[in-house]
Amino acid sequence: MRILVISKEAWRDEQNGGNVLTNMFSSFPDSEFAQIYCNEQEPNNAICKKYYQISDRMMVGSILHKTKAGHKIIYDRVPTDTVATIESFKATAGKLGGNIKRILRELVWSMGKWNTHEIVSFVKDFNPDIIFAPCYGNHYMQRLTVMVHNVLNIPVISYISDDFYTNRQFRFSIIFWINHFLLRNRTRKTFKHYSLVYTMTDEQKTQCEKDFGANMKILRKSGEFDVKYLKKHVNTPIRFVYAGGIYLNRWKTLRVLADAMRRINADRIKCVLDIYTNNSLTGHMQQAIDDGTTARVHKAVSMADLKDIYHNSDIALHVESFDIVNRHAVRMSFSTKIIDCMDSGCAVMAICDKKQAGGTYLRRNGCAICVNDLSKIESTLKAIISNMQVLIEYQHKAFNIGQKYHLQEEITRNLVKDFKDMINIR
Repeated sequence: MRILVISKEAWRDEQNGGNVLTNMFSSFPDSEFAQIYCNEQEPNNAICKKYYQISDRMMVGSILHKTKAGHKIIYDRVPTDTVATIESFKATAGKLGGNIKRILRELVWSMGKWNTHEIVSFVKDFNPDIIFAPCYGNHYMQRLTVMVHNVLNIPVISYISDDFYTNRQFRFSIIFWINHFLLRNRTRKTFKHYSLVYTMTDEQKTQCEKDFGANMKILRKSGEFDVKYLKKHVNTPIRFVYAGGIYLNRWKTLRVLADAMRRINADRIKCVLDIYTNNSLTGHMQQAIDDGTTARVHKAVSMADLKDIYHNSDIALHVESFDIVNRHAVRMSFSTKIIDCMDSGCAVMAICDKKQAGGTYLRRNGCAICVNDLSKIESTLKAIISNMQVLIEYQHKAFNIGQKYHLQEEITRNLVKDFKDMINIR
């Protein structure tokens, strides 16, 4: 089976989008992969050797120099040792507001020219049986998917996470709402190109079936859930780990957690927090969180290193923002990091709004310590410190749910069947 992946992210194992791809496809039998991606970074995985790269920088160059953006990258061996780089657009536009930055990027991709002839040549040479293309909340990625699908006329399997379609958003920006309604129109058209769409939440499955009449399925991320990592003791001090993005104001939730820990640690160190993220922190954010003792911020590490860190820690964190804008933005999202947390050998703590779909899943299955009110963080920490045995109990609960619903072998078997079914009905 030849699978063409079209994604915004570079396929890097240590970053969320790439980690999802590796989790999905690492056990696919007799399969070959190629990827078109729209990012400045190099790939870093043990699966795919063939790439077509287009980036913001290339698109800006195509406007300034009247050239065409994009180039083919073919590795002799799978690229497992490349170094992560900061995306140029984030670096140059970092001080701009979110909506302005988003619109500026869309304008660049609208005015610039990608090398359609070379992209067509790349995908035809690869001759895929099927396309896997996540549905992003932006115009240029949807345009790219539709263009490639029109050329190849083969089935497209997609995946959607965030809610960028419904009108249940809380924004006062006219720019946001103009773009929102334009994107709604484009997304309705793009969904007609999908043969099957995955989501991780029942809430979004129901919503997309209603909005698009789409063929939807729940996709569960898999884990190992090895019995050798069942927890037997708790560290002193208790070690909390957060690994992931701090955007969408998640850093503010982590700040509240760190502040509560500092108060608890006033007489002696009872708990510590380590944060591993690819995102750059402003000086204000760094000062608000990182004190070098109770809370420390580190650069992201490889998945292998992160697993070691998790196995030597006690609580793996899933956090979301509590401000009204971001609560609406992620209400139907299921962070794939949740399954990493469940498979970490740690107890799981979810700090998020009670309506957030990922937290709802954990609470419904009784496999995490759930905090749905920031004012309850300190009392929750004190309760854990007074009864540390509860962390062993919650780690075992997460392990049991993982073994029941998230084992890789069964998930991969269902995925392969879905892909083959879509190919056979073309």
